[in-house]
Amino acid sequence: MDLIYATTNKHKFAGAKQALAGTDINLIAPDETLPDVPEIQSDDQQAVSVDKALKYYDLLKRPLVVMDSGLFINELGGFPGVYTKYALDTIGIDRIIQLLGAAARAYTQRTITYFDGGEPRTFTLKIHGTLLKNPRGNNGRNYDKYFLPENKNKTLAEMTDEEKAELTAVVWQELAARLSVLKLNHE
Repeated sequence: MDLIYATTNKHKFAGAKQALAGTDINLIAPDETLPDVPEIQSDDQQAVSVDKALKYYDLLKRPLVVMDSGLFINELGGFPGVYTKYALDTIGIDRIIQLLGAAARAYTQRTITYFDGGEPRTFTLKIHGTLLKNPRGNNGRNYDKYFLPENKNKTLAEMTDEEKAELTAVVWQELAARLSVLKLNHE
């Protein structure tokens, strides 16, 4: 099944494609240049993801998937959370780390929404870990250099693309399993 992944981030696209290897889902990029759609202001990542999927569906008129991701820092009450992109674009990860003053507990959260014109379907994955005081690694950007997932000895930026895809594969495989069930129910 060909499925549009509405993203302009080539790294997210490559990681998702790798996570779906061996499934019957083939992620494809949109045919035309994909514009950024305005995001609603909400503290609910699922609401942001669903809204984004609906807006892209209105543009593309085809079944698609979107992903919204964020960094949630325990010591900052979950900030920046759904506002991660904005916080990184304005003050940057280095300033966020300075605000913390020390290593801090955090998690990254990815919410995937599939929409085909019917009922939106969402899938969420949290990866718990620690934000380190000093950056490590070069295979990543922003918080990847500071985020050390639980039970791992490498930051996201120290991991290979394959290791990172393996970390997030479970949420993409949940999507694949659900779409497989939906397909069987429609045959």
